Amino acid sequence: MATTPDFATYLHEYAVVSTAKDARWVDVEWSDGQHTRFHHLWLRDNCPCNECVAEITREQTFEILTVPGELAASTVERSRSGDVVVGWPDGHVSVFDAGWLRAHVYDNGSSSVPDNRTATTKRISWDSSSFDAPPTFDGTAVLTNNDSLYEWLTALQTYGCSRVRGLPDDPDVVGALCGRIGMVRHTNFGVLWDVKSEPDPISNANTSLRLPPHTDLPTREYQPGIQFLHCLVNDATGGDSVLLDGLRIVEILRSESEAHFQTLSTVPWNWANRSKTSDYRYASPVIVLDGNGELAEIRVGNWLRAPLVDAPFDRVEAAYEAYRHIFEITYRPELVVQFRLEPGDCMIFDNRRILHARTEFDPNSGNRFLRGCYSEREEVESRLRVLEREKRAAIAHS
Repeated sequence: MATTPDFATYLHEYAVVSTAKDARWVDVEWSDGQHTRFHHLWLRDNCPCNECVAEITREQTFEILTVPGELAASTVERSRSGDVVVGWPDGHVSVFDAGWLRAHVYDNGSSSVPDNRTATTKRISWDSSSFDAPPTFDGTAVLTNNDSLYEWLTALQTYGCSRVRGLPDDPDVVGALCGRIGMVRHTNFGVLWDVKSEPDPISNANTSLRLPPHTDLPTREYQPGIQFLHCLVNDATGGDSVLLDGLRIVEILRSESEAHFQTLSTVPWNWANRSKTSDYRYASPVIVLDGNGELAEIRVGNWLRAPLVDAPFDRVEAAYEAYRHIFEITYRPELVVQFRLEPGDCMIFDNRRILHARTEFDPNSGNRFLRGCYSEREEVESRLRVLEREKRAAIAHS
């Protein structure tokens, strides 16, 4: 039976029917009628044998310079067990597990190919017509049950936000909840930090002021990916929580003005997080796109904007016009989900996608005390991959 170059179990939903060798690639026909192509060098680079991959760590030991750049397979066949066996001119043999091979198809011409490589669900944009509060989950179940953890993290990736209810009245439980995913990110605010009105605040968050829609720490080269806010006390008047989907905001902006979209995705804005003990500054477009032109992150922070000095002189007026447009969109009622956090609630969201805000509250009417922390998107993705790995292993052995 073939090994795989990682720790996962791959389901054999589709069997290999036949193989064929072309001058540049290998063609594999599957039981559902699909044909997928794999370049010769790609196959050699991903050989899973113990000569090419360390048996214990499953990290690659094969080096690409040890084979010719114009390498081509000598033989390709389907084994009796359904694996794809590739022979090379130097006598090396690579045996590819059919489930692994199917999961790693990269041939764009092949449709209906399942992709379980990334543990990243399809993002769904939303507004207030989708729900009146974030998707909500039971805190005890999330803390103790991996199936509940998987459902919560899947929803978090899909919608960019979630709420966990019924958590213990413990100021450290937000760290434990984050620990169910991975590492807590340490910033200048600490590991776990408090959100409450203070006489000498280091941030507007630690006042009773209304906070307009924003992302946290756009002042950092790599702004935090995931934010947790656990409500411990909330008996003050006001102080409702507000969420907006940056993905939906950017969709609307682009539909209303391609010029403003192009400006905000290319012109760098200046951000600054200055206090008595620290001074963080960064320049980045408001809208950051990935290699496919999709939204990678959005950076918005009204009180963290610094003087616009990195934008070209002849684009400053256009930059302000575009920024006014996107900020106006964030105040449209149909995009806003507003709700009240109760003690035991924790709001978790993708800080690089979701804008959050807070209505003003009266500190003389009662207390409002949240405890928060940051983590990263890749922590969520890593945890989901491991959970999916466990699910596939259970199915394979059932």
